[in-house]
Amino acid sequence: MDYSLYKTIIPAASFSNIGIQFVPISNALTPYVQCIWFVSENASKTRSIQEKFYPDAGSSITFNITPNTVKAFFFHHAKVCAKQWELGTRYISIRLKPGAAKALLGIDIDERNNLDIELPLFNSPHFYSISRLLDLLYSKKAFEQIVTIQDWLTQLCQRTDFANQKWQGLLESSASSLTPPQQLANDCGMSRRTLERHLKKHFGFSPNQLHHFAQIRHARYQLMSSSNTLSDIALECGFFDQAHFTNMFREHALETPLQYRKRKLSQISN
Repeated sequence: MDYSLYKTIIPAASFSNIGIQFVPISNALTPYVQCIWFVSENASKTRSIQEKFYPDAGSSITFNITPNTVKAFFFHHAKVCAKQWELGTRYISIRLKPGAAKALLGIDIDERNNLDIELPLFNSPHFYSISRLLDLLYSKKAFEQIVTIQDWLTQLCQRTDFANQKWQGLLESSASSLTPPQQLANDCGMSRRTLERHLKKHFGFSPNQLHHFAQIRHARYQLMSSSNTLSDIALECGFFDQAHFTNMFREHALETPLQYRKRKLSQISN
């Protein structure tokens, strides 16, 4: 897998072994959708795989499609976790940007974090839209299902006001430049407390949490795609020193930076 193509996402390494494909998304979806991927039923003797997923304040809607059922699950990433994928199932998954679940579907991020919950169970104003979508998908072929899901998302985007996009753009810019929270507040001409209130409202996380998510993602990409030393990566990602980097990375990724690098490079080389 060419990881240089995915500077905003880092796909699980095992996905390359099960034929995962990323779907181009239209301009109408880019304010809210990070990526769409799908994988068809796999004929491998391996019945399931388990992968580690890392939080970035975004959410996922994943359609699990079998010959008998079509179900949609909402999953909000609040902390690192392992997820199991059954290879006898077709998956179509939409990775939503931070804040998009609330903007598009009216879903508030709460104590249900890191739980797969069937999308129709949410008290969403789009309940009937979701139910109709599932009914339509059941009778369609794989390619038609992807097109139908994208059409549904496009309709949601067209009905959504643009209040969230200001904060979405701000978050993406600060994440790419690793802007510390206090500097971000100063750049926006507001107090730290006001910034925290806005980010909590739109994304469900504090400025510190969002900054740490961005730091860990940058570090993961560097560990996987470069030969830079841990001390160099620590400084590049805004940590005080290598010890601070190691402690923060272990807290958020449940393994040390060196363990992560060895595991990912082993997966890539194999």
